[in-house]
Amino acid sequence: MLNLKSERTLWFILSSILLLRLLGLGVYPLMDTSEARYAEMARKMVELSDWVTPMFDYGVPFWGKPPLSFWTQAASMTVFGTNEFAARFPAWFLHLASCFIIIRLATQEVSRKAGIWAAIIFSGTALGLVSSGVVLTDPVLSFSILLASYGFWRWMKCAGKGDAYLMFLALGLGLLAKGPLTLVLMGAPAFFWIVIYKQWNRVLRLPWVTGIALMLGISVPWYIAAEMKTPGFLEYFFVGEHWSRYVVSDWAGDLYGSAHAKPYGTIWIQLGLALLPWTFFLPLVISRRGTMQRFDVYLWLWALATPVFFTFSGNILWTYLLPALPAWTLLLAECISEVGRKTAWAAAASALMLPVAGAGIIYNGVLEDRPQNQRDLVQAWLDVQSSQSGPLIYPGRRSYSSEFYSRGMSKSIKDPDKWPRDRSFYLSRRLRDSDSDLPVDVGCKIITETNASQLLLCRWKDTAQDGENILGDSATGSR
Repeated sequence: MLNLKSERTLWFILSSILLLRLLGLGVYPLMDTSEARYAEMARKMVELSDWVTPMFDYGVPFWGKPPLSFWTQAASMTVFGTNEFAARFPAWFLHLASCFIIIRLATQEVSRKAGIWAAIIFSGTALGLVSSGVVLTDPVLSFSILLASYGFWRWMKCAGKGDAYLMFLALGLGLLAKGPLTLVLMGAPAFFWIVIYKQWNRVLRLPWVTGIALMLGISVPWYIAAEMKTPGFLEYFFVGEHWSRYVVSDWAGDLYGSAHAKPYGTIWIQLGLALLPWTFFLPLVISRRGTMQRFDVYLWLWALATPVFFTFSGNILWTYLLPALPAWTLLLAECISEVGRKTAWAAAASALMLPVAGAGIIYNGVLEDRPQNQRDLVQAWLDVQSSQSGPLIYPGRRSYSSEFYSRGMSKSIKDPDKWPRDRSFYLSRRLRDSDSDLPVDVGCKIITETNASQLLLCRWKDTAQDGENILGDSATGSR
């Protein structure tokens, strides 16, 4: 029988969660619009050998985010190939590195047992589980803030110059991950903690000149190179992405997507969902008796900084909470490591609940049925190229999933007048749009139906020679 007082048991639980997540990285297709979009930009970075400016489309620069996350994904693709595993592996690796930092910090301040529990909770929450294998920019930002926060705290406690430089280095990485937001989310809790405990002397002793030089030396060269290559980047990035996006709920200046407008305060509801199933253990943290130590105060400031910052933001996603997740897990771990046997077993069951359920969902193929998934349709298109070649066209909305799986060969062309007239071509359209009419002078037949989409082989009728049935007996006109 497992003994939850044994560190070996806790290591087994943590390793199981991490291994389950690792084994599932390449099993299911790229998910929603964001994941497929970012993976495709990383793929283009490798294809074009352009490591300065991520490309939203061929010839269209992406100014929305700095490139660090794309660099990690593109580097992974050069090693593992262009596939789902390669695109998601950096997030898993950064999660693993985050677990190491969390365990080390908790071991130094509380106990190693609390550290392992913190890593278990970090890996088993809804947000932690999803983010440990997702193609987004948030995992890189979260890791940078965690590393900087660790360096700051260790400097404040031990005044080691190595810790101070670690903080500045991490802040430089954060500027390459998501920009100045890093300074706010890491700096706010640090500033208020300094004010509360009047640690100005320790702050003045920081190696500010060489530290800032290190931070800027890591990040500024890329910003200069990006502006030189695509003028206009700096204005869009600093004004649009760091002001308008958060304070203008109906901001219309987003060049790359739609605004995620939510009512003010929604971030707190999302926090409860992000911490599931550990949300139900939060009363243990809130009701904990005794005087809070300095470390606990810092953890609370760190945990609250991100949700407070986004409370009055008009455009938010639940993944924005990831930088606060290590602090919440450390607070929970301090309590869980001290509770009785029954509560500890409930905590262990909670730790494994989502990872096991998630693995079951992945390996049962449930995630493959999402309409956004175009992997099977693109494969069907590739399979018929040897018998009848033709480009793959999306007459509706652009499909990033299709672009990734077709290696950039599929195209979004809404205007029928721009469809090829000198050859056959393939159309992909959702089943929900199958009742809409195609041009009457375009003949099409259905090749396959998958994931709520149809693959049609089409050709303009007026390009066929007299008496030629270009699509076979099943060819149809407008459908």
